[in-house]
Amino acid sequence: MSNTNEYVSGKDFTNSGSTFTGKGEARSEFRGLQADLNLYAQVANFEAVRIDGIIGPRTVEALKKTVDAVLAKNKLLVPAAFTYNSGEDVAKYAPRVRDWLHSTAAKTLNVSPFRLYKKGTGQDWNIKGDIAYGAGPVHDEFMGLQRDLNKLADVVGFEKLDVDGFIGPRTAQAVKATFDKVVAKNAIFGVTLFPPPDTKEEAAEFAAFIRDWLEKTATKQLLAEAGA
Repeated sequence: MSNTNEYVSGKDFTNSGSTFTGKGEARSEFRGLQADLNLYAQVANFEAVRIDGIIGPRTVEALKKTVDAVLAKNKLLVPAAFTYNSGEDVAKYAPRVRDWLHSTAAKTLNVSPFRLYKKGTGQDWNIKGDIAYGAGPVHDEFMGLQRDLNKLADVVGFEKLDVDGFIGPRTAQAVKATFDKVVAKNAIFGVTLFPPPDTKEEAAEFAAFIRDWLEKTATKQLLAEAGA
């Protein structure tokens, strides 16, 4: 997540009818929001949304159902930091919505299987040049992500990564290439709890989620196909 500021129509996102498409940082935030919402699909009874950075009626409906599920548990937990009546509302307040999902919704609905790694000074990871780097356990997690990806390098068709815990464009590209390979085999696996990373930032934030998917879905699908 980046911040709790509001996004501005025309600057951070554009719209076409009832859909709102993020630009730059906002696009990544929208994708993260959609991935976050998918955590609640079962408990809030909605079909998981496509992670594409385009906020439309299905994303809005998923958020409404998640809020309703929270309010059914505790009527006092009405979100105070954002409104969610339209796609424009959700786009405008996307960072605030994510904060609420990670705190209030996760705790109330007992939905938080993995940790999202937060960017920033004193947080889990930060950026220097072309790399995202973490400290302590997060650095180990990043190394684990690279190690897990390397198991699939030959079958996916990318050059093995240096297992150094520094996430750069090649690590993000390896995750995306693996995702594309799995989805090409069976489109049902295209719905995930993380955005197939366009950037090192997305790979870093969702590293724990990606590793779980690599183990439970990608490795089984691709290595079984290869006869490994």
